[in-house]
Amino acid sequence: MESTEDKVARYGKSFLTSFYILLRITGIYDSMNEAILNAARKLLVDMEPLLDETGETTVRVIEGSFYIEGTRVKAGVSDLGSFESLAEALRNKSIGALDFRTPLQAEDLIRFAYAIKEGLDAGGIQSSLESELVKGISVGGPVALQTEEAFDMKDSREMAKAAYRKALSAVVEVDHSLKAGLRIKLKRVKRTLQLLVDCVFADREYLLRLTATAHQDRYYYFHPVNVSILSAALGKEIGLGRITLRTLALAAFFHDVGKTWVPAEILSKKTDFTKAEFELMKRHPLDGMKAMLKSFGLNEATILSMLVLWEHHVRLDHSGYPESALKRNPNLFSRIVSIADDYDSLVSGRVYERKRLSHDDALRMIYGGAGTLYDPVLARAFIEMFGAKGPS
Repeated sequence: MESTEDKVARYGKSFLTSFYILLRITGIYDSMNEAILNAARKLLVDMEPLLDETGETTVRVIEGSFYIEGTRVKAGVSDLGSFESLAEALRNKSIGALDFRTPLQAEDLIRFAYAIKEGLDAGGIQSSLESELVKGISVGGPVALQTEEAFDMKDSREMAKAAYRKALSAVVEVDHSLKAGLRIKLKRVKRTLQLLVDCVFADREYLLRLTATAHQDRYYYFHPVNVSILSAALGKEIGLGRITLRTLALAAFFHDVGKTWVPAEILSKKTDFTKAEFELMKRHPLDGMKAMLKSFGLNEATILSMLVLWEHHVRLDHSGYPESALKRNPNLFSRIVSIADDYDSLVSGRVYERKRLSHDDALRMIYGGAGTLYDPVLARAFIEMFGAKGPS
């Protein structure tokens, strides 16, 4: 299966070239004709490979360069002229961000091109598209270039706090969408988690400190964010690359999504569960897999997320739940999320008589479970990630 970066390298230039041709042709003709329709159809065909399994793709124009799903499209010598003209046309309309999503028709692209021709700015173009009932295109304003080198320590911490807030908002939005039977906006979640992963690289220690904030009363919303951060940080500790960490953070984010349908009074209960309540809680891996499959279908990222959903309570010694006749070691992502999940639960007072453990005591619990509950290499790496060492 092609990665996003490979798809952008393979199809990005033809997509942007077709986009430029459509804008140029609609700039010549005042009404739709066969040439315009053919150009729009060609653009739709060139866009198809870039619409991933979620049926969405995002284009950003940053300082004259084009980024599709965060990957820069490198122009060849023959493409420079059309790329520069396209970037200038969008810049003149204060357009810096474009989101395309299915279902999308050739006529929608033509309406978009004519809205640009009419001289509207980004906000006016978006209003025009909405009035024409075009739902597959969203237009945003200029986007600032952000790189790790551009942040000093203060900036990286502001970025980390903003990323944490965005991730919390994403949890709330996903929860509301699922309860209302609406489609989850996976692209928005992915962008949020990409920013969190960037923060792991920019200032991991500060981001880890954010996970230590007391949040017992809103644990249900904070927990997926913290587990995403802790999992990505542990993944970085063992040498996983940035792209892999994004997929890991996504799986960690959705690891408890099956709890959406557990009654709030059970989720917030401050005493131990009854047997019936615990049996209900044990359903959340299955309910989570059903929700993911219904919302996103099958693709590499969601398959890994569903695997983590199913396995994050399965222990290294095959205890835990769900029980399975097939005794196999959990996936690497599942083993990582299991440690991050338990650590955050321990320091949040969600297990062991609902008493919060100190950071050091929680690490001792993780260390004590190494080799039975947890992967011993990952457990050691998790402890060392905090600059600590296990008991001798």
